Amino acid sequence: MKITIWSDFVCPFCYIGESHLSQALESFEHADEVKIEYKSFLLMPDAEYVPGKSYAETFSDMKGIPIEQAKLMLNQVVDMGKNSGLDINYDIAKLSSTTDAHRVFQYAKKLGKGNEFFSRFYTAHFTEGEILSEKETIIRLAEDVGLDVDEVQRVLDSSEYNESVTQELQEARAVGVQGVPFFVFIDKYAVSGAQPVETFIQVLNKVWEEQKS
Repeated sequence: MKITIWSDFVCPFCYIGESHLSQALESFEHADEVKIEYKSFLLMPDAEYVPGKSYAETFSDMKGIPIEQAKLMLNQVVDMGKNSGLDINYDIAKLSSTTDAHRVFQYAKKLGKGNEFFSRFYTAHFTEGEILSEKETIIRLAEDVGLDVDEVQRVLDSSEYNESVTQELQEARAVGVQGVPFFVFIDKYAVSGAQPVETFIQVLNKVWEEQKS
């Protein structure tokens, strides 16, 4: 069973939704026959990290909402994360563009390390306060998942994999992605958003039965 996931490293609902899917797979007896493929989605391509500016302040400015409203929204996300077993720390998180990170992700995926790459970059953003737009940070995190440092540097210094990212963004539009996370099961059934674990369990069982009938 193939599951395709459009996502971004700085998307909290992606992080939470994929945690729910992972929990659902733990109770799915055919989990070893499930293959997950991530695809690039740029949630905030124009985001720019400003030193000394908090996540809440940046988010407030980007969305054009009062700072207190931004803090309330972020606190709600933190609580959702806790309920899903995730540590989301907006006190140290840095909002930034993920365009270059996605280009390196495409390289990682080519080597069969795309899923590990996504997992590492989620943790780096939400828990460790890393700036995902910095090339030095991307190189260091990519090395953590076993990528060659020199090759990652070469990718970052070029325009390589721009087309791969663009193609996956076009695919997203073609299948009707308007927000992430967006899950597609066996290229046929779509599930959008951070759905509960129970929903994923139901979908997994339904798709498996149909696929085998």
